[in-house]
Amino acid sequence: MSSVFWIIIVVIAIYLYSKRNSGGQKHDRNYKTKTNNYSSQKDDVALLNKTIGETNAICPYCENNLNKKPSRKRKCPHCGKYIYKRTRPYDDAHIIIREDQIEEIDEQWAIANGEYDLYLKEKKRKEKIKDRLSNQYGVEPSEEDVEYKALNEKATEYELNGDWGFGRNTRLKMAKNLEKRESYDLAFRTYCHVCFLDINGPNNRSGISNKRLENFPYFTPKSAVLAPGVLKILKHIIEKLNYDITDTKQEFIEVTTPLHQVSPTPISPEKAWSILKEELFAT
Repeated sequence: MSSVFWIIIVVIAIYLYSKRNSGGQKHDRNYKTKTNNYSSQKDDVALLNKTIGETNAICPYCENNLNKKPSRKRKCPHCGKYIYKRTRPYDDAHIIIREDQIEEIDEQWAIANGEYDLYLKEKKRKEKIKDRLSNQYGVEPSEEDVEYKALNEKATEYELNGDWGFGRNTRLKMAKNLEKRESYDLAFRTYCHVCFLDINGPNNRSGISNKRLENFPYFTPKSAVLAPGVLKILKHIIEKLNYDITDTKQEFIEVTTPLHQVSPTPISPEKAWSILKEELFAT
């Protein structure tokens, strides 16, 4: 297991804890910021590409007919290239696209939702991360590496602003990133991190006035929910890693103890484990 990965998390949590105790509350309004140029673009269909993607069962690469239009990512039986299923912002049509069109679709949705400035900010963030990793390791990083680093930075921003719910969602994406790359040990630990936050009931506090903050805690255990989809994935990884209940508990406690010690999570790792154990190993 990578100890560096979790040391970084602990350092972040320590910083969060120190900021919370110092009374500093900063709210990043950029999460929902919209520029003047794009604030009304959801209705301005003239800015959207109405022809991108293929609505019929035709490969967007080789243009050969398919038996049926794919409903998820899959390889073309003719050219062997991956086909992706998306929804077109212009008319909400279900389309299939090439891999090189994914970024354009993301940009189109940013325009449609009035979040083009945020899209550009995240794009610039990824470019900086890519350059930093290239300089650090002497080789160009993979898209997955860049995405993971960007997600980690974003999760940290959310947590520093008291948005543990948004942070939890972002760390879930980090876990899926690792799972996709078959880094099952680190994916498992990150899913444990997510489950621990779920058991504590994470809230979002940005945008709330300082006078009202005391009525909005970082976590509300009474409203906590363990996502069935996350539990299903966690069970699958446990089976893949050939973990038994002892192995699973050891890893969970190792991941969550330092986080609990330096963050405002009200539920202890031991108590959280008793809750998670019932969901994972109940007969």
